[in-house]
Parts: sequence; C-alpha cells; structure tokens
Amino acid sequence: MLLVLVDHSVLPDIDELDAASEQARRHGATRLRTSALFPRAAEIAREARFEPIDTLALLRLSLDSQLDALLEREPSPNTRSLRAWHIARAARVDQQAFGRMWGNDASSLGEVRTATPAHRARFVGSRGHISGFAIFGAGGDSGYVQRLAVADADRRRGMARRLVVDGLQWMRGRGLATAHVNTGIYNAPALALYEGLGFVRLADQLTIAERQLA
Repeated sequence: MLLVLVDHSVLPDIDELDAASEQARRHGATRLRTSALFPRAAEIAREARFEPIDTLALLRLSLDSQLDALLEREPSPNTRSLRAWHIARAARVDQQAFGRMWGNDASSLGEVRTATPAHRARFVGSRGHISGFAIFGAGGDSGYVQRLAVADADRRRGMARRLVVDGLQWMRGRGLATAHVNTGIYNAPALALYEGLGFVRLADQLTIAERQLA
C-alpha cells in the first residue's frame, strides 16, 4: 500500500505514521511504502520504523515565459485522455516499465491520480493499445510529473517527451509557477529527458521508504 505525503511543507510525526501503518495493516496490507520524502521527513520515517529502499534525484522547472519558446517548437503532443477503463492496461505498461518491485497496479495508479487537488492523465497509442501514459498533478502553484511509463516495444520513439510536453502545457495553462519531478539517481534516460526539457537537478535527494506490517 502507498502512503502519499501531499504537502511537503508539513512534516509528518511518528504518531501519524504509526496510525497510517495500523490502518494499512487493518486493510490487509503487509507493507506500507511512502511517496518520495524530503530529507527531514525521511529521518522521521526512519524513527517510525520505515526503511529506505530507494534514492531519487529531484528536478525543478520554472514555468515562465522562457518555457513558451520551447513548447512552441515541440510538435503537437496528440495524446488521449486516460479514462478509468484504461487503468488496468496502463498498469500493465507501468509494471513492464518499472518491474514487479516498483510497478503500480490499477489500485495504486488510482491513488496516484487522487494524490493532488487537480490532475491530468493522458496516454499515447490507439483506443485498444497503450504505448505510454503519464499522470500530472497540481497543488498550490506547483505542478508535478507524478508518473510516466512507456512500454518496452515503444521506447526511443519520442513518446515520453510528447507526454511530458503535454503535461507542461497543462501546467502552464493553469498558471502554475514551477514543475517538479523525481527519478532514480541512476536512471540516465529519464534524467536526460527532463534535463533536455530544461529541468534543473536540485541539491536535495529524496527517499522512498517502506515499513513491514506483518
């Protein structure tokens, strides 16, 4: 089960993490995994018996007028809306892209979609086939690339870039100030994609942590 901390300006406390763990256990979960945590939140999670399982790079992009010139040079993203009845197929793409440990099932993808006050979910492909999909979120004046996955057979065809451009256009249209994304510190293709679109890597690294509930 996934524990998402939406407002990163508010630190969790140990009692809240214990309560969330107990609620997940009552629902039958055997482990509870956090979303990406900033350093101080990760320290608190460790005190609540969450163990670090991955380290992520954090990148940020200013959604200002300089971005407009980049977006104008990009071809039309030509994406489709990711509806509820697409989620099972999107989950198969996600699990193929990220493997059993990190891939989302349909339920956890649903949690990703509702993790922020507003979101946009899109895919590329045909009506019966999903080549890749992305979920973007918005909260306050910030936008987030929450999930991006492309099927193995459809990689290196520019689909990931099309999806991210679509999300940036949506964020810019909402008047958001910045976009954020995190990815594995050794995920060279993803880092190249985001940095090629103007994202800048920040000094802080994020942690994903997990607590065993059995």
